[in-house]
Amino acid sequence: MTVYDTIGNNYNKTRSPDQRILSQILSLIHDPPPLLLADIGAGTGNYSFELADRGYTVHALEPSEKMLKQKKNHDRLTWYSGFAENIPFKDNHYDAVICTMATHHFSSLEKAYGEIHRILKKNGRMVVFTADPRLVDDSCWLKHYFGPQYNLACETQPDRSYVINLVESIFQTKTSIVSFPLPPDLQDGFFYSAWQVPERYLDDHFIKGISCFTLLDKTHTQNVIHKLRNDLESGYWDKQFGYYRKSEAYNGGYYFLSIEK
Repeated sequence: MTVYDTIGNNYNKTRSPDQRILSQILSLIHDPPPLLLADIGAGTGNYSFELADRGYTVHALEPSEKMLKQKKNHDRLTWYSGFAENIPFKDNHYDAVICTMATHHFSSLEKAYGEIHRILKKNGRMVVFTADPRLVDDSCWLKHYFGPQYNLACETQPDRSYVINLVESIFQTKTSIVSFPLPPDLQDGFFYSAWQVPERYLDDHFIKGISCFTLLDKTHTQNVIHKLRNDLESGYWDKQFGYYRKSEAYNGGYYFLSIEK
């Protein structure tokens, strides 16, 4: 059973594709359609569908049965069941490979990146959207309330420098890193996405789409949510952290990594 067999219910309600993330993916792919792309850890296909709708041919790989049952379909989108560590695709076959907020669920980053390197054509590009929670400042209110969730994120999402060194050792060339400060109105509801709107974390549907909430003890999560609700109702949260509501963007440690084979 994969993580998303646990958290996959109603995933599309809170994890819609964000057009700014999509725009950065398109920019880093660099070349316009028609190209053959692979989306590894595609989830329900939010970004796969968007790329197919723009003229790319997309092969989407996803291991979770629950996610596959909710998959989005498109004439230029083909679905496959499988894992990033053993990709069932041909060698040197794809013009580009994308991976969006999925690498922290891979059992072996080394095997997964090795497989991506294998299936890419010469001069093909890999584009990964991921995060390093260690890049978040210590005063972050999410750390204050959701410490165990943050610690779990640090356990599953490795240090950015480690990822860069690993990828460069496999591809034998330099990576390109683009930081992604989070806008206040993100449509893709991952952990730090609602940094400006703490009320969203009171929504059970919202937190069920975030792995670091679902994988921890439910009683602890409920207690933390109860405290956050009380602090919002009393005005304490706004006294301590209200300046977040006026910020235009926030550094949640999210970034794009791209590299050419």
